[in-house]
Amino acid sequence: MNDWFEGDAVSVTYVRDLSAEEVILRVGATVTPEAEGEEGEIAAFEVDGGVVLVEPNGFAGTLDEVIARLSKDTVMATVFHNVNLDQQFVYAEDGVVVTAFEPDQPGSRSGGDPDRLLEHMRELDMETEGDLAKATELAQIVTGVELPDDDAGPTLVGVMPEYY
Repeated sequence: MNDWFEGDAVSVTYVRDLSAEEVILRVGATVTPEAEGEEGEIAAFEVDGGVVLVEPNGFAGTLDEVIARLSKDTVMATVFHNVNLDQQFVYAEDGVVVTAFEPDQPGSRSGGDPDRLLEHMRELDMETEGDLAKATELAQIVTGVELPDDDAGPTLVGVMPEYY
C-alpha cells in the first residue's frame, strides 16, 4: 500500500475515465503548481483507467457535493482516515453514493445499495472485519483505477477551496 496512508490524515479518491484536469475542476480546486505542502493541497495522478486524487489532511472526497460532481457519468471511490481514527470508504456512481462504511467496521454499511460491493468484500475477507489496506484494495477493484508507484509525481497539484 502506498505510504500516503501512513500520515496523520489523508483522503485518497479513485475516479474512473477522467483526466487529471477534469478531476481537479470537479473538486473545485485551483491548479497551483507551488501548492505542494500548503494547507488545502490536492494532487492528481493520472494512471491507467483514470485519476487518483491525494488530499493530505483533507476530506473533500467524503463530502456529498464533491462526490456528486466527481462521480457524474462515471464511478469513484474514496478511502479516508485521520488522526482521530475516523475512517470512511465511499463508492459512488453517477452522482449517487452506492455504498459507504467505515473500513474498520465494514459490516455496518449505508448508501443506495449498501450490499452492492459485498461479493468483492467477501473476496477480500472484509465482510465483517476490515482495515485501510483492504478498503484501498476494494477501491481499486471497483473503480479499475490503481494507485501510482510511490515514486510517481503528480500530474497536477492544486489547492482546495475552504471546505472546513
